[in-house]
Amino acid sequence: MSLESEPGFELELDQTKYLSPSDETMHAILKVRTVNVRPPGEAAEVLLVDCSASMDWPPTKIAAARQATSVAIDTLRDGVHFGVVSGTGRASMVYPARGLAPANAETRAEAKAAVRRLIAGGGTAMSTWLTLAARLFEPYPDAVRHAILLTDGKNQSETPERLDQALAACAGKFDCDARGIGDDWDAAELERICGALHGQADAVLADAELAADFGGLIESSMGRAIPELRLRITTMPFTGLRFVKQVYPSLVDMTGQLRAVGERKLELPTGGWGAEHREYHLCFDVDTSALVRDKDMQLGRVEPVGAAVSSAVLGCLTDDLTLSSQLDENVSKHTEHAELRAVVLDAQRRYQAGAVTEAAQRWGEALRLAIKLKDENLAVRLRRLVTEGSDGGFRLKPGVRARDVGSAILGSAMAPRSPAAAEPERGDAEKDGDVRVCRKCQRILSRRAKVCGQCRTPVESAG
Repeated sequence: MSLESEPGFELELDQTKYLSPSDETMHAILKVRTVNVRPPGEAAEVLLVDCSASMDWPPTKIAAARQATSVAIDTLRDGVHFGVVSGTGRASMVYPARGLAPANAETRAEAKAAVRRLIAGGGTAMSTWLTLAARLFEPYPDAVRHAILLTDGKNQSETPERLDQALAACAGKFDCDARGIGDDWDAAELERICGALHGQADAVLADAELAADFGGLIESSMGRAIPELRLRITTMPFTGLRFVKQVYPSLVDMTGQLRAVGERKLELPTGGWGAEHREYHLCFDVDTSALVRDKDMQLGRVEPVGAAVSSAVLGCLTDDLTLSSQLDENVSKHTEHAELRAVVLDAQRRYQAGAVTEAAQRWGEALRLAIKLKDENLAVRLRRLVTEGSDGGFRLKPGVRARDVGSAILGSAMAPRSPAAAEPERGDAEKDGDVRVCRKCQRILSRRAKVCGQCRTPVESAG
């Protein structure tokens, strides 16, 4: 393990460096952590609210959307540029009439009055929503740019290719979290949007929970101080990068987002950052015939662009099978979590094919593995789907809703809380009293925080 640091970012690399002559890959987990994060500067926020016809039934959905959007508006700190967009078969401004407005008492009141008039009707074409958001963010290139997308349905008013084109055009222009409400949305679709736009997707199990969730998302966004971080990955003449995946706080295959910037150099955009840490699984292809036995050799290097800190991926060719057969504990943990997600997805496929008994057994296997991996978040979601019988088998619970299944799918992409997140670096801002720390998860919160953006603990309980 190597550790290098400087103000701004810390890097920590977990790997077992030993390779046998028959090995073809080297796996490593890179931890990236911000330090001494100052109070956030300029920020821009766009709320994308699904107002398609399906949001009208039951009526609690559109009512919950109005309330949640109002809570989000109230959570914005003064000066943040914001706007609200109605999403149907096209995107239209709810507030302001054009562009974005600076948050203050007057604009918040005006925006909430406009939100109270939201009505449902029309189709669902999410590419138009995202494209409008990108256009609204254009005047603020140096701001932390974030959007929330709420939907209750599938993207049925346009082709999947059109949404892909919009995501490619929006990548790097803003980050986006998404929430599915009701029972008709597509978990894979929300994951596709959030994977491309460096956000997280989740399910709203009860309409009444949406307001608190929106407040937490805005609070988390308001804590970001770095608009964009790119990781540069350099390979050697005898290595190549097979894949890179974010594995904490959520599982996202980011290989397709890599961009070549020079000979053997790739850059990975990671979106905006606050006081937090993330982890990435790097897999390098290695030509072991080019390695010298029993000598440490550099297989690759990773560095945040613009920061004077980097971490080297090493390899050492050995004939000692005891050494080369070892697997790093953190690599193993994330590999197991990826296998857990695969089981959850396999169960979903069986369930959709009508093989309910088989699906229940597979979700039961996933539940046992989630408990083993101490993934309580996913375990709670899986317990909504299955129950264990006296014979040790599992059966589907009566009354399982589509949103419960979607919640388990999205939960399987959320990594269990990492010990590396337990003690965030606290900078001068906290010492000056401009921020507070959540008592439950230790996330740094702003002075105006109403709810923790990480664990949703109300500020009254955060201390």
